[in-house]
Amino acid sequence: MSEDNSSALRGFTLSHQRNVLDIDFSGIITASAFLTVQPTNPSLRTLYLHASPLLQINNVTLSSPTSLDPLLPTPASFSLSNPFQSLPARDPPIDIKSHPEIKRRTWAAMGERDEGELAVSVSGGWVRLVETQMPGGQGGSHVTFAPIQVQIDYQLVLGGDVVEGIVFRRPGDGGDEYQIPHMYLSPTDYDAARVWTPCVDSLWERCTWELEYIVPRYLEGGQPGPGEEAYPVTVVSSGELMEQVTHPHDPHKVIFYYLQTNPTSIQHISFAAGPFEMHCASAEESHRPILTFCLPGDLDMVKHSTSWLPKAMAFYTEMGSYPFTDFKVVFVNTPRTQIATSATLAIVSSDLLHPPSVIEQGMEIRQVLSLALIQQWVGVNIIQRTLADTWLVNGLALYIQAQFIRHLLGNNEYRFRLKKDIDRCVQQDQGSQWPLCVPGTIDPPDALTTAFINLKAPLVLHMLDRHLAKTGISLGLSQVIPRIFVASLSDELVGNTVSTQYFFRQCRKISGLDLQTFQDQWIFGSGCPRLIIRTNFVKKKFVVEFGVTQVQPAHQCLQGMSEKQKKAAAWKRPSHFFEGSLTVRIHEADGAPFEHLVDVKTNQRTFPLPFNTKYKRTRRSGQVAARFNKMQDALAAGDANDEEDEARLQAADRAGVFAYPPWEDEEERRRWRVAEWGEEQADQMMGEGGGYEWIRVDPECEWLAAIEFAEKPWCWVSQLQGDRDVIAQLEAINHMRVYPTPVIASELARTVLVKNYYFRVRMEAARALAAYNLSECDYIGYYLVLKLFQTFFCESPSDRDAEASEMDLRPLPNDFTNLADYFVKKSLIAAMADLRDPATRTVWRNVRVALLDILKLNDNTANEWSDSYYLAAVITAIGNAFTMGAGNQAMLNDEERESEASLSRDAMDALDRSMTMDRLVPSYHNLITKAGLQTYIKAVMAGQRTNDPRVLLSYTREGNFEPVRMVAFDGLLLCKPPGRSNALDRYFVDVIKSDHSLTIRRHVARGLSESILMSLALGEVTGAIPPPAVVDVTEETDEAREKRLDAQNNTIVKALRKDYGKKLEVKQLVQDVLFFTLPDHDVRLALLKVAETIASSTSEPLPGKMITLQTPIIETPAMLTPKIRLSMASSEIKSDSQGRPATFVLCPCNSKARHLLTRDHEGYGFPIVDDQPTPSGNTTPRIILNPNANGATTSKKKDKVPKPQQRGLSDSDFKAIAIALKKLTAHKMSHFFLQPVDPVRDGAPDYTAIIKEPMDLATIRAKLDNGMYTSRQDFVADVRLIISNCMTYNIAPTSPVRRSGEAFERFFNSLWSKTENTLSTSAKASQRVAQPEVPVPAVPVVPVVKPIPPSQPEATLPAPKAPAVKFKVKPPKSVTIDTSVVEHVPPMAPPPLPTATNKKPLPIISLTNAAQKSPERPPVPTFPAATPSAAPVAEKPSKKRKEPSKSRNELDDILGAEVDAMESDRPRSAGVEDLLDPQKPPPKKIKLPPPPRVKSPEKVAEKPSSVPSSVNIVPSAADTKPNIKKIKTKLAPSEKSEKSEKNDKSDKPKSLSDEPKPASELPKPPSDRPKQPSEKPKPPSEKPKPPSDKPRPPSDKPKPSSSKIHPSERVSASPAPSTSSSKSKPTLAPTSNAQSMLPYAPPIWPQPPADLPPTVQNTAPMKYKRAKTMLAVLQKEPAAIIFARPVNPELDGCPTYLDEIKHPMDFGTIGKKLDSKRYKTLGHFAKDIELVFANCRQFNPPGEITACADAVEAVYWREWPRVTAAKMTNDEKKAMVALVNQAIKNPLSEWFRVAVDPIALGIPQYFDIIPREDARDLGLIKSKLDKGQYREARHIDDDVELMLENARVFNGDGPVVDAANKFGAWWNAQRSKMD
Repeated sequence: MSEDNSSALRGFTLSHQRNVLDIDFSGIITASAFLTVQPTNPSLRTLYLHASPLLQINNVTLSSPTSLDPLLPTPASFSLSNPFQSLPARDPPIDIKSHPEIKRRTWAAMGERDEGELAVSVSGGWVRLVETQMPGGQGGSHVTFAPIQVQIDYQLVLGGDVVEGIVFRRPGDGGDEYQIPHMYLSPTDYDAARVWTPCVDSLWERCTWELEYIVPRYLEGGQPGPGEEAYPVTVVSSGELMEQVTHPHDPHKVIFYYLQTNPTSIQHISFAAGPFEMHCASAEESHRPILTFCLPGDLDMVKHSTSWLPKAMAFYTEMGSYPFTDFKVVFVNTPRTQIATSATLAIVSSDLLHPPSVIEQGMEIRQVLSLALIQQWVGVNIIQRTLADTWLVNGLALYIQAQFIRHLLGNNEYRFRLKKDIDRCVQQDQGSQWPLCVPGTIDPPDALTTAFINLKAPLVLHMLDRHLAKTGISLGLSQVIPRIFVASLSDELVGNTVSTQYFFRQCRKISGLDLQTFQDQWIFGSGCPRLIIRTNFVKKKFVVEFGVTQVQPAHQCLQGMSEKQKKAAAWKRPSHFFEGSLTVRIHEADGAPFEHLVDVKTNQRTFPLPFNTKYKRTRRSGQVAARFNKMQDALAAGDANDEEDEARLQAADRAGVFAYPPWEDEEERRRWRVAEWGEEQADQMMGEGGGYEWIRVDPECEWLAAIEFAEKPWCWVSQLQGDRDVIAQLEAINHMRVYPTPVIASELARTVLVKNYYFRVRMEAARALAAYNLSECDYIGYYLVLKLFQTFFCESPSDRDAEASEMDLRPLPNDFTNLADYFVKKSLIAAMADLRDPATRTVWRNVRVALLDILKLNDNTANEWSDSYYLAAVITAIGNAFTMGAGNQAMLNDEERESEASLSRDAMDALDRSMTMDRLVPSYHNLITKAGLQTYIKAVMAGQRTNDPRVLLSYTREGNFEPVRMVAFDGLLLCKPPGRSNALDRYFVDVIKSDHSLTIRRHVARGLSESILMSLALGEVTGAIPPPAVVDVTEETDEAREKRLDAQNNTIVKALRKDYGKKLEVKQLVQDVLFFTLPDHDVRLALLKVAETIASSTSEPLPGKMITLQTPIIETPAMLTPKIRLSMASSEIKSDSQGRPATFVLCPCNSKARHLLTRDHEGYGFPIVDDQPTPSGNTTPRIILNPNANGATTSKKKDKVPKPQQRGLSDSDFKAIAIALKKLTAHKMSHFFLQPVDPVRDGAPDYTAIIKEPMDLATIRAKLDNGMYTSRQDFVADVRLIISNCMTYNIAPTSPVRRSGEAFERFFNSLWSKTENTLSTSAKASQRVAQPEVPVPAVPVVPVVKPIPPSQPEATLPAPKAPAVKFKVKPPKSVTIDTSVVEHVPPMAPPPLPTATNKKPLPIISLTNAAQKSPERPPVPTFPAATPSAAPVAEKPSKKRKEPSKSRNELDDILGAEVDAMESDRPRSAGVEDLLDPQKPPPKKIKLPPPPRVKSPEKVAEKPSSVPSSVNIVPSAADTKPNIKKIKTKLAPSEKSEKSEKNDKSDKPKSLSDEPKPASELPKPPSDRPKQPSEKPKPPSEKPKPPSDKPRPPSDKPKPSSSKIHPSERVSASPAPSTSSSKSKPTLAPTSNAQSMLPYAPPIWPQPPADLPPTVQNTAPMKYKRAKTMLAVLQKEPAAIIFARPVNPELDGCPTYLDEIKHPMDFGTIGKKLDSKRYKTLGHFAKDIELVFANCRQFNPPGEITACADAVEAVYWREWPRVTAAKMTNDEKKAMVALVNQAIKNPLSEWFRVAVDPIALGIPQYFDIIPREDARDLGLIKSKLDKGQYREARHIDDDVELMLENARVFNGDGPVVDAANKFGAWWNAQRSKMD
């Protein structure tokens, strides 16, 4: 993806970012990010930013600070998603066989993560155009998009968690108690930057940066005292350090301000913080300052390890100016990668540092840091234009670095590395690799692909450099690279991005060559050719016939594949043919090289190369050939001429360069067994007659090819001795290995002896000598290797002519002054391990003895260099020597077998001693231990040692060096693969889950699958490897071969899975760790490989039976067709034949539904709706009375049950659900819950992963229509599920969706409470109606099909037989129904605020104004007849229905009136915008208003009372709030009567319910018998009391009945039965309380756990450290912010707080009391903590504020057991260890450090006075403490006191007792400081 494409897809670009980070070394970062966004698309509505789900985003603020019409900061709507969620619960459940589904989900989540996790809404006017003036004072103007500044306040809390991208090193983490606290960024993935800041995590989104870091001034905190050692904290960051200032509000903190003016990607921004020490490595030749930083104690190594950096800076700046201001290198402990390069900064592992005594590490650190430095030019400042151009950026950096290595270490080192890299590249690129450049690549290359690109790309650029230089016009890439660097500093290189096309265009401009063929072969094609060379010297023509045959292994590999495999491999584009010029250098007889260029354009061709020398004889170079030259000179002395003399002198000169003078002595030659050419070879050499000496093919490495050149052996000897090029010498050695002759072995030995050869050539020759340990050459290699080692590195032998088996190899003390000899020595030791006896295939016994002597007799005392690497090489050689051929012991006799066993035991003992010594005196990087473990693993695999995992297990523990741990884990996995030991398998899983090193987690996870495959390869899986058999493949087709191979593979896989099918524990462990929420995706992918290997797969099930809902195209809720209650003209409707009264229903507007309704209900006494359309085209409902309703025609009862009630849903429940659902749908806060959540549309990609049971109002409507509810409780459960899902997914308290959910929950609680009361009232009324009737047998009533919404009676009640009911219908009135749907899309984000606006209070709507509509929704049609406020209830006594007529119509009207009253009671506001008002006051306390006071009883009937008879106190819900039960307080009817009588005597008014009622209308008491007048109600003392009887603040005074109640203060009321019409408003019964209030039932607060230790009653001594830790945990809770400081009555808007709360308390005050140590016991501390929560609940009603207290209190209950626990914590144990160590060093403890020795001290009677079991000393105490035998700190105090008491008892008086007393006082003082 390129820069243009990425910004176009996002719709905006990032121009600047500023980050302010407050770093706490405990693992917390509190920060704010300010992103300046420049829109590029006018339709931009949402900013998708990258942010890790670990970030706790508190709020997002938008602003647009333009010069004209700026938009002020406004809170924005945002959502943070987590694409990686736990696996869903489904049926069938997900198990290990579901690994395809898990993999699909993982890859899908990774794709979603690339789109951005943080969505910020900018709709509503944020994207706008502004007119700006043209720069330069031209007077013109242009229109651009106004920038948007996004401020994100967030917090990252890691603690000890291990996450990708950022590392906190704390003492104790990973078992390192002495870890110096520091932190740094260590990314290993391309998208790891989002973990520490919200950003656009893209390489191509580059902007300028401001970085501010707030850190403690000193690591210890505070200001150090006089004489105290303190470590100042330093922040090293990308960019230039502008200033370092003291924090304006905290003098103990420092602010580091960095500025990065070059546009840089977030992936190239990094920082590190810690107590770093600085060293300036700049030198005079350096053009920019180079600063190095390290942790305390490493400064000397840093100075030595980086002393060469100024040379690198000077070399690189010759190609182009350094693009930044400085270069900084920070060395940190155990990062995830060896080095992480960013702008101006490189974070490097401190493991690369080395003292001057270490040799090998110096080369490695130069390789690493020189690459990091050049990457500042190309890699950071210049980046690739697309992912396909990655090869160019990486290749340029590595190519330039190689040129610096040539400059620093010499041309020989450069050429040697070049040759080795070419060989490795050719070996790997044989058809399995991709081309360097694959246009259209969208995924970044993985680790293996990147490694191959880094190998091949610089080699291709080297070839290109030589190709350009051949033209003679240019100097190669040395002219191209500076041009690119200069272009990056100007505007020529757009965005400082370079592409492959741009690079080759520059090359073409400089050289004038057409490079298209070169690109197609080496850049866009894959593979490396193999060139087969054949030569023939034609003496007659004086030409060399040079034949070239080209073979393409990659293309052959493709041709050998099946058709199916070819389709996939064809994308790798293997080149069919490589063409180009090939350089051939012929060294003729006079030694002069002549170069020839041959054009390779065909696969096979022979080129005639002219020969220039006219000599008759060939002059061979070298010592061996010189002897034959003498013989030839003696035979033809008379034919010699001056030209031949000159040639002989040149040959002598060449031979003298690499001559070994001691071999001129014949005795010395005999002692070394120097062999000479035989007569046959001499005749061949003489017969050439003037031929060439040797031929070099491609001497400048212009081809990436494997060259097979079969030349005569003396030609290779001549090349080795005569050519000074390192590559020529390496080629000669490699080709000489194929000739097992003593002459070649002697030449190799001479190469090792001659120190003029480059030391790496000598090392190669030493290793090649081991190949001559053959009988064909009389085991000359065996002899020469030992002879060479004896000559160089051993004492002078007594017998210089001893055979190899009798050589005395006693090594000299180490002396590594000559580095070349040091490396040769290691190569000879490695070669000794390859000297095997062909008979037994084991290493010669005397060689093994010699290797053991080298290890045992190693003496490094006088050597100034470290021998760590040397000893590691010796141990490795011993491991190789003793494990080779270990299985061939059967051919030995008993004596030999016993001797071998004894020698093996000596070897194992020597290795164990070395590893033990390494534990005591660690070697550099524990190299000896690492090599010893590898040797132990080899011995176990060879069967020489017992497979005991305990040996390796101790090295896998945390605290060991990471490379050592990885070797130990490899050994465990090889020796005990999964399935062998359940305990080890569980240990591996625990390491993957909880190890402090992410590197170790990944290593173990990858090792699990590799170990399983290794066990398969070793044949440990039975039946996996088919038995050998003869297969006839002569006539086998490709298809048959493919089927055969597939069958073999399937057999192996089935056998492996069958084997692990018996190991259920392994599969269960893998399944558990897969389901575990892994913090790293690489670990999950590695475990998926394990699951794929050991378990078969099951296909992912398709979605089951689901309710399919059509999702609207727009994001607005579709308005449902309103349900209308009609008032009709007077008419008489009789009951049907079954005695059921008729019902009126309005059908839906759908004509088909009306037709079905008319057909199904014909003849049942229902009104029929005529569906004739009106002239206007709209359907106007018209009510037609069924003529059969009089009962004259009896209709047959239908057996069909209405679909909504097919599962037994009663009529009353159905009607209640339908009405409630309508009101919920119409509620203003239901916008987010109207339809199912669409993860794509709603920007919630992880919704289905978090929410397992989605629910919405549309689904509820569908379930109701399809008859899926059995009772109204099912409906309530679904609504509660909607609210629960909302709270679960939207965690942030400021989320608009969450706040809407809270308001929606309050509304539903109030609505359903009234509905329940109405249903219960209706049920009682039905019971009263049914009582006077004669009981009849209950006959089951078959439900009748009803339209939607139905109005049938409850199916559970038998229908009473009653006479026909006369029902008068009111005169018809015109009704206009607006069926159009108004599209209303509320913005996701609040509108911008151009200027400060005044917040208006919520509008208050009168309770009687039920017809008022909300301006934000389409008007809901109502009828005047249905408005109960049309006339007072008391004015229509004649309109009362008869009591027996109460049935379904009455229930409908009661519910409708109830909900209408509630709807009118709800204030209309601006929708979601109200929730986002940051100045919204907190909810106030709820007080029930008293009944209104009236003077005359007549006025009482005109308005209802305002006091309900049933009160539901429903607190608002949140996901962190406890489940508080609803408390209902009702008054029995008899109590109401008695209270009414008391009220008659007082001057308080009466409500309508106090009027006398007929006996038939009085409500029945709950009991079976009526309450007698003599029974008195409960005394007032038994009534529930409010939580506090203290006076309320003035703001909470009761309001008059005419005022409205805020939704958060609303209480639900149900009407008492009265004689008024059922359509009247509910009346509220008064109370007899003196203050006219109902008895208040206190809410039920959360209760502490039963096993919670005592809190306030705890008398244990105060533990200040634990208390501070717990207080810090409480303060980190988001809900604890309101308790952080004391309440300010004026600032916080609660002026009466101090009047009601007499003992205020907060966490800030508690912290100050802890600092001043004012608590004596834990109970005092707990009392203050609980006082905070008690004050909160006393002053605030149940709601959001008390929910915060509940949440924090839950954390308090969780942490309190840790405070009171008697067992020492890790920190306390560390402190006690330090105290005991300090006590041992204290002079006062001289008498108590070691155990009393009665014999040594001359006190034999000591144990007679002091029992042995009571003897104590500090050494014993320390030992017990280290072993973990102390559970509590007081036990240590007891032992110390017992130790001192023993001294007092035994000594009585004297200096020992005085010392004991002083030591005891000192100990107590130190312990008091600790506590």
